[in-house]
Amino acid sequence: MANAKARLSRVRISSLRLEILAVKVARKSGKFSLFESLLQQGFDYKDGDIIVVSSKFVSMAEGSVVDMRRIRVSKKARALAKKCHMEPKLAELVLRESDYIVKGVPGFLLAIRDGMIAPNAGIDKSNVPKGFAILYPRDPFASAEGLKDAFLANLGIKVGIVIADSRLMPTRIGTTGVAIACAGFEPVEDLRGKKDLFGNVLRVTFRAVADGLATMGVAAMGESDESTPAAVVRGARVQWTNKKLSWRDMAVAPEQDIYLRGLKSEL
Repeated sequence: MANAKARLSRVRISSLRLEILAVKVARKSGKFSLFESLLQQGFDYKDGDIIVVSSKFVSMAEGSVVDMRRIRVSKKARALAKKCHMEPKLAELVLRESDYIVKGVPGFLLAIRDGMIAPNAGIDKSNVPKGFAILYPRDPFASAEGLKDAFLANLGIKVGIVIADSRLMPTRIGTTGVAIACAGFEPVEDLRGKKDLFGNVLRVTFRAVADGLATMGVAAMGESDESTPAAVVRGARVQWTNKKLSWRDMAVAPEQDIYLRGLKSEL
């Protein structure tokens, strides 16, 4: 009986309790302080919190919003727009924002930027005034690092930051979350060499920690008029770090990606 109680006690101590809390923020226009906006509603941030912030909210704070009327369209963009049945000015923006274009489908250009594939390079026309488009932050990892440092300097607490976007998954209906940048913790956990429940050695498994946290945050934020551009994940187990991160800590080369390789291969 005593041994059973001891085992039960150990299970309780080691159990993981996660809280996901949406952070409501008043609607903003023009450039603004990202850190101050997250404090306005009096949310009680705590040491060890992971703060997930919408990439679009970061972009708005930094002024990464484009007036589509001012876009001049190149010949290449016109040709792509005609081929993919899309607005020429949007095609021009995608070309400017991409490292390269993978492929085009009606209405979209599948583009890679900083190691991540996204329809139309992540450019969005929702949650901005009509006639405008919102881009990804110019340097999302620097934005995440700066926000992390602001919490430490002003509130004296250590937090992790995830800048998240919503994303379509292959063959699935609806959006989930993906981390385009993070700061304060390791974004990927290498599980190679560890064993599964049946003693099999894991040989290729990595855990996408930042992407998992992004998905939690995006689920709490919503996708329409909720006015909750951030969420706090409390109780998450992460490996904290002070090193400066980049997209290379989270991405594989296109030629290593299983989906892209599969599309190119022949059976």
